Amino acid sequence: MQSARQGPLAASRRAPLRLLVIGLALLVVSCGSASPGTPAAETAPPPKPRNAAAIAQSIAGGKVSVLVYADRTRGHPIMAQLAALDLWGPVLGGTGLDPERDLERAFVTAPRADAASEAVIVLEHNLPPERLESGLDALLSRSQPPGTRESGLGVPAVRVTIKGHARVVATVEPNFLVVLPVARAREARRFVGTGGFPDPTGEEAAFATAVDPARTLKGPREAPRVPPTLRSLEATVTLAKDGGALLALDGPSEGPEQAARDAEFLNEEIERTTSFRIAIVTVRVVDPIGFFAEGDRVKAKRRVTPGELDKLFGLLSAVLPR
Repeated sequence: MQSARQGPLAASRRAPLRLLVIGLALLVVSCGSASPGTPAAETAPPPKPRNAAAIAQSIAGGKVSVLVYADRTRGHPIMAQLAALDLWGPVLGGTGLDPERDLERAFVTAPRADAASEAVIVLEHNLPPERLESGLDALLSRSQPPGTRESGLGVPAVRVTIKGHARVVATVEPNFLVVLPVARAREARRFVGTGGFPDPTGEEAAFATAVDPARTLKGPREAPRVPPTLRSLEATVTLAKDGGALLALDGPSEGPEQAARDAEFLNEEIERTTSFRIAIVTVRVVDPIGFFAEGDRVKAKRRVTPGELDKLFGLLSAVLPR
């Protein structure tokens, strides 16, 4: 009688065990039937963060920044003109590295336009390892005093003196060089794992920003002043096939009425700094850009001819620090 009562109970306990055995058998069969040479599906690694600009700005306290999509400037005279402004030309000069051929993107940031000694530069390049090493050797040899290889930074780096300023040039990724002031050298490792810069949103070849431009863009008297009510200023440069460019500027003011006053102020400053009088005749180096208000924003957009571009870069080279 007792065994009869235990029969259904024992059977119900054995049911899960049988299901477990059947499941394990099916698993063994399915694993055994797979081709031994078929690898397991691999998960693609996540994309690297495009954070190089943010890292550089946080290190330098960067308020003035320029990003150049160098791959878009190839064959255009603007690349040589940019290099002549001492943005990255002194770093590459004499190394055998060609900015037009070897750079993909270049970024420079500093607290102010006149704070070149505090700038951080990030160069994305396409150099094979042997050419990069040769270029760094050349950089070491032309440094005065002679450069040295740095250790203890977490990334390969050299210390060199360029135009009287000591700099550390670090290879933070196979295709990224970072140039930092010596006091910031230990922060080079922050760039490890970077994916560089965001892709452009349009046809622009260069993009520049200035926060608090009345202060951060302040230069000698020859440079145009910016009204303090303009909170920031952005500029984009789109290249033309004839060697010219389309220049567009945009920045927020404190309101529509103030934006109109800011635009008028900027037009007067551009007139003052790009023209001069001979007797009763006013001679303009370039035609006015023409700022205007659109709501609470101040804007400008103008086609710049190749000749005007040369003159504008000449003016920039005269007012920017060396």
